[in-house]
Amino acid sequence: MNIAVLGCGPAGLIAVHAAEQLGHNVEILSVPQKSYIPGSQYLHEGIPGVTPHYPDYTVEYIRLGTRQGYANKVYGDPERACGWDAYRGLYPSWSVYNAYDTLWERYEHRITPMSVLAGDVPAIIDTYDIVITTIPQPKLCQDVEHWFDGVPYFIVPLDLPPEEHGREIVVYNGLPGDEWYRWSILGGRCSIESTMPMEGAIEGRKAVSNNCDCWPETLRVGRWAKWQHGVLLHNVYHDVANELWKG
Repeated sequence: MNIAVLGCGPAGLIAVHAAEQLGHNVEILSVPQKSYIPGSQYLHEGIPGVTPHYPDYTVEYIRLGTRQGYANKVYGDPERACGWDAYRGLYPSWSVYNAYDTLWERYEHRITPMSVLAGDVPAIIDTYDIVITTIPQPKLCQDVEHWFDGVPYFIVPLDLPPEEHGREIVVYNGLPGDEWYRWSILGGRCSIESTMPMEGAIEGRKAVSNNCDCWPETLRVGRWAKWQHGVLLHNVYHDVANELWKG
């Protein structure tokens, strides 16, 4: 099949890779600019053909305070489902930075320069057998009645403490009195995250949920295209592969 992938961030290039592994013809429509990955992140699963078979690291999760305190800091709701519920102890991890570097080197020259807007989507749908979008859905939404629930985040990159070199750790902070809720070292990058403004912070919006049903003909993959809490980067590979196998 002829497939268009919208976006060339980590999610977009993982989608391209998954589709090509199944033998499809893929065109990437995007502004040809490598995405900046804020803070410290990692892949929870490897990507076949991109990452090593065995994990790059082992991440240690530490939880301070209470689950309710953490959820209240992040979402303003102590009963909201959150990462605190899912992680405690040690977990395998793969470098998202190395994976994206590999994918970018492999696919950068294949990007068709295009700033995709909502008005472009009908023509793209008509041109390709399948359209996979990783573009944040608010940018493609055409209904002002649709809502996108999210919370602000502020991430400050930090110098890696010399004594912590080689360590992989995520600290969830549910203690009262501290504004920050996550401190981490992942892939040699250290950062701290809060819902409150901090000096030198990278500001963004954490996707939570939405009611947008624009462009049901497209396959939305990745957290920002789905605009849904709990979507991890490796899910993109499985979502694309499952959809194409089904097709």
